[in-house]
Amino acid sequence: MKITTVIIDDDADSRLILRSHLNSEYPEIIIVGEAGSVEEATRLIKKQNPDLLLLDISLPDGTAFDLLRLLPERNFEVIFITAYDKFAVEAFKFSAIDYLLKPLAFSELKEAWGRVRTRINEKYFNTHWVTLTHNLQSKDVYEKRLAIATSSGYVFVEVSEIVHLESHSNYTHFYLKDGKKMIASQTLGYYEGLLAADKFCRIHHSHIVNIHCIDRYVREGVGGTVIMKDGMELSVSQRRKELLLRHLINKPG
Repeated sequence: MKITTVIIDDDADSRLILRSHLNSEYPEIIIVGEAGSVEEATRLIKKQNPDLLLLDISLPDGTAFDLLRLLPERNFEVIFITAYDKFAVEAFKFSAIDYLLKPLAFSELKEAWGRVRTRINEKYFNTHWVTLTHNLQSKDVYEKRLAIATSSGYVFVEVSEIVHLESHSNYTHFYLKDGKKMIASQTLGYYEGLLAADKFCRIHHSHIVNIHCIDRYVREGVGGTVIMKDGMELSVSQRRKELLLRHLINKPG
């Protein structure tokens, strides 16, 4: 399968390096044009209708986000290229949108390409984009939306609606406030690194809980048990008991 691609970066040397690497290492990628500004990129994308954008966030006449707002039909995938920005990177991760940090590491490009290639034909980017714009406006992790990869596609949920997460081998089961359950094709450790440490707590090697969804803690047993507001009882490991109790003590009313 040939993937038509546009490179958008205001640095000509960066475009040259990226183009040369793609031409030599990725025969399935066909570069159909390059642009160095929002204005140039808008014309090029409308003309070429590419499958993929390699898109630098910072451009002379605006940002990558300004460009995407000018394109009502976003029938493509995007790999963002950015200098490190903790808040933007967090928003990308929550929205399941791929990004590369400058200076580019080709090993990271390979990983991003592997993920994007499987999504090219699914036409999911517009939904991911809506989620990203929401997450860029939400400073509090608890107010963000999370893109969850399932066997049938992506499901987008409010972080505040998550009651707890449970590990099952390389998969994670999500339990939501409305009683729904879904299976994500990511490990529990992945979500532990993503969810806010002051809102969620890993109480066991198999469980992460939403602190605000704990009804009570029972001290019986080695590490005790938490009773969730949905009635589920979850064991607390001895080594994670102290961390949980600190969370409960410091939890806002």
